[in-house]
Amino acid sequence: MESIERIVALVAGADQDDAGPAGGGTEGEDAPPVLAKVKEAPGNVSLETMLTEIDKLLAVRAIGLPRDLLIDVAPKVVAGWRARAAVESPSHLRTHPVALRVTLLAALLHEREREITDTLVELLISTVHRIGARAEKKVTEQLINAFKKVSGKENILFKLAEASLGTPEGTVRQVVFPAVSGGEATLRELVHEFKTRGPVYRRTVQTTLKASYTNHYRRGLIRLLDVLEFRSSNHAHRPVIEALALVARYANAGNTTYYPLGETVPVHKAMGGDWAEVVHRADKRGRRRVVRMVYEVVAFQALRDQLKCKEIWVVGADKWRNPDEDLPQDFEARRAENYRELRKPLDAAVFVD
Repeated sequence: MESIERIVALVAGADQDDAGPAGGGTEGEDAPPVLAKVKEAPGNVSLETMLTEIDKLLAVRAIGLPRDLLIDVAPKVVAGWRARAAVESPSHLRTHPVALRVTLLAALLHEREREITDTLVELLISTVHRIGARAEKKVTEQLINAFKKVSGKENILFKLAEASLGTPEGTVRQVVFPAVSGGEATLRELVHEFKTRGPVYRRTVQTTLKASYTNHYRRGLIRLLDVLEFRSSNHAHRPVIEALALVARYANAGNTTYYPLGETVPVHKAMGGDWAEVVHRADKRGRRRVVRMVYEVVAFQALRDQLKCKEIWVVGADKWRNPDEDLPQDFEARRAENYRELRKPLDAAVFVD
């Protein structure tokens, strides 16, 4: 009954098409009515959009609809109800009998909850990608003007060796610099090229990425852990789910650099490779510790990768739902009939042949 009252309240009172605040609840004098806010399309990929979509999802959940409310209704029927409620004004919806009004609005809220959940997953994936891409771009722009590929390294090495052996008592400035075309400037470019490639460049990108995450995007991504429920049907990917739980547990730990000694830190594949030396660091006493902020970055990167291949799925989503739901629940019971509809043989050997 409370859910029905909240649904009815969405379109009660003044017309929400007017400039003034309507019934159905607002979050302040200048806040849009709940129903209008829920109907709004998402903005561009940004932290602000992520926070806005989180507020939308919480507003829908506050109505208290059971998750399995429309499970026995054909998806096309639910979609029709949702489309009708989306285009009708609050004043028009109020003219319907209560049963029809509640049905239409419940369908809209049910579908919007799934759509907003999908949007948040897509924002997560896009944001994590953007953090990495912008870090690489920023580092590249900082280095590109100073970076010059020095050609003929073998010839330079030969000339340096020849000059050094010819005048072993001379100074570098007198013997080595004049032996190379361009002198000291060429040697400086050669050293800079080495430093800005390979592991050093990678480390600089990682440091920039961590700073971007910590100073800006972290606020939204951490809030996502509170509103989205991530699961995996594959035990091989449980460490990432456990890593997210650890991140959420210490999300408000302040300026804590490392996870506490004795804390179980889940290990997953994303912690290896380029990140292996950055995730772990020796503390002042020389003990090998896990750096909290770096671990968070790596956990979100692993989550992004496994969401994209549906190794991890999200409760209450549509596009990003449990992949097991893509198969009819009675598929095994009606196996022969289903295979006949698919025009495929039941015998795997026959199919392979």
